[in-house]
Amino acid sequence: MKLKLLFVLLFVAQTVVATNTIPAVNNEENRNGHFTITPKTALVYNSTVRDVAMYLLEYIPFKQILSSNKTMPGDIFLTINRFMDEEEYRLTIDKNNIRIEGGGYGGVFNGVQTLLQMLPSEIYTKKCRLPIDVPLCEIHDSPRLAYRGFMLDVARTWLPADRVKRYIDLMAYHKLNKLHFHLTDDEGWRIELKSHPEFATIGGFRGGDSPVHPRYAKFGEKWGGYYTQEELRDIVAYAAQRNIEVIPEVDMPGHSKALGAIHPDILCNFTPNTASTNGLDIRNVWCAAKESNYAIIEDVIKELSEIFTSEYIHIGGDEVDMSQWRQCPDCQRLKHERGLENESQIEDYFIARTTEILARYGKKPAVWHEAIDGGSLPKTTRVYGWKSVKLCKHSTERGYPTIVMPGEYFYLDMKQSDREEGHIWAAIIDAKRIHSFDIDKYGFTEYQRNNIAGIEASFFSELYIANHPESNDYLDYMLFPRLCAVSEIAWSSKQRSWDDFYTALRTSHYDRMQAMGIAFRLFTPEVVYSDGKLSASVDDGSTLYYTDERNGRETRYTKPIDCRTPEYISFRSRYGTAHSRKTGSAEYLRMLTPPVTVTSSMPCSTKAPLTNPAKYTNSIARTTRAAKSGDWIEYRFAEPISCREIVVQTGHIHLRRCLFLAGYTEVCYDGKSWVRTNELSDGGAIIRPTAKIHAVRVVATTRSDAENNVVIGPLRIR
Repeated sequence: MKLKLLFVLLFVAQTVVATNTIPAVNNEENRNGHFTITPKTALVYNSTVRDVAMYLLEYIPFKQILSSNKTMPGDIFLTINRFMDEEEYRLTIDKNNIRIEGGGYGGVFNGVQTLLQMLPSEIYTKKCRLPIDVPLCEIHDSPRLAYRGFMLDVARTWLPADRVKRYIDLMAYHKLNKLHFHLTDDEGWRIELKSHPEFATIGGFRGGDSPVHPRYAKFGEKWGGYYTQEELRDIVAYAAQRNIEVIPEVDMPGHSKALGAIHPDILCNFTPNTASTNGLDIRNVWCAAKESNYAIIEDVIKELSEIFTSEYIHIGGDEVDMSQWRQCPDCQRLKHERGLENESQIEDYFIARTTEILARYGKKPAVWHEAIDGGSLPKTTRVYGWKSVKLCKHSTERGYPTIVMPGEYFYLDMKQSDREEGHIWAAIIDAKRIHSFDIDKYGFTEYQRNNIAGIEASFFSELYIANHPESNDYLDYMLFPRLCAVSEIAWSSKQRSWDDFYTALRTSHYDRMQAMGIAFRLFTPEVVYSDGKLSASVDDGSTLYYTDERNGRETRYTKPIDCRTPEYISFRSRYGTAHSRKTGSAEYLRMLTPPVTVTSSMPCSTKAPLTNPAKYTNSIARTTRAAKSGDWIEYRFAEPISCREIVVQTGHIHLRRCLFLAGYTEVCYDGKSWVRTNELSDGGAIIRPTAKIHAVRVVATTRSDAENNVVIGPLRIR
């Protein structure tokens, strides 16, 4: 029995490297014993990887570091092996040395990341003390895909340069190597241009005295920022040291409302009907027929090419409102003169002209998948397939190098459960769903597979601005551990099971992420109410707490709670910097759905009528114009109801858009008169009734946001 136990313990010790790294290594051989990194250990490096050595020095306090092709016992050696692929590496740890050799800079850097994960988690605090024991092993590893990306949207929610660099660090820890930098959109322009300084100094801000209207939150202030060219060059260099290529995106010809607001000459030559928008021009598409626009685009591309070293510049091409081209006499003339059959071919023309400009500066185009619909873009165009796996298959079949990033798996702005913040259009996505993604099960042919250039996750930041963007907490919570799962399926050829991945996550990577300072998401506790007792459990070593929502007091959970009012008790688990979502028993989570009639002072679309929100589903009503002061929405119940809270939200439930900018709620207790209860915040309010209520009403005190409609959703009643 003792010998059997000893064998088990040795097996666990020998397999710790393979089971605990994220992403998982592809080939490893573990051995007995360890190498000790001491204050006397020297870091020796081949001169071509000096920057990797300087990076490693930030984490391990070597007293001796030198450039040499020779090493002595006790040293750590970084070197190039020209017989290996660029990002391939071999990490050898024996009793005398640690040796990391890679096919190129990226390979050596990847080997360093694996070494860091084998060290105590405190290494990521950059305060780890020597000596450190490292288990003996040999790891031979290389990435499954050359492109392992993450798209960060800073156009909707501004992030200062130092915080962008923080996320570059977090990408590097997980062997992600492409930062798709979404720098412009309807809500902002974030790039300093010497040729057009007003693009950033004015277009980098919205609200207040800016011509760019506020959106998604912070409606009562001027808010935003932009990157100077020096900051952008610094970000590019910082990323390059960490084996990350920065691919800038300037989204055209659509998604350009901010630029159109400060430079209306880029828009089409017609006067829009603004009756539904309270007089606001909300057009967002470049005119394809104006030669002056291509001169501006050349200015932009020329300066981007001088800042960004990537061979690609992403030029957008998605969700273009082609009705604006249909109303433009110049674009229709262009269509006729060029013999174009439809507006998709107008976009083809626009993208082709932009591609010619890119070529003059040694760059290639990257586009969202809609941009290839016209049928004539060159096959050197890189396509980002975002809507579905089906459309990724379509672009690979047509011969385009394709980045697979379908929203139903890789959009990290999606909800992680049905009771959390997040978008809802694609799917509810947690780390387990992402880890389950398998190209094989979608039937890509060999030809299509050969055109898969990589995998990318994305974070579009519409919701971030309403969730304390001054801190990292919300973005961290949305990215991790989901981004860990993305890194694994992009890197590891030998796909491990979810159970094995989750074991590595909770037994080792939680501590690493905590040391990295990530406010990551924990999986939701299980809560059960039975026989007057509330019980809760977790399986990840986190600590449980419960809160009585009548007084807001939080208490550590240690044993089942005697409770007669489970509907008031919520639970949350914590692990250092991390926390789970708030949850509770079925009684706590239960929503009331009393029969209700919804009416409004605003006319509604026949396609999205007022009967929709009465269904208590995700169905919405949509008005045919923006709101004005005095407009209202009323919810009247068939019978008076008792409840503890009602959540009212104008606009999308998951998005602060198409809403009342300011207003108040009122309730009717007697069937006739109204009692004012709450001021609206970001279009919504939480009402806590003091008696049975007959009806709820929301009243606008100013016009709504810069949209042509208001979204009316269901009440959430508990």
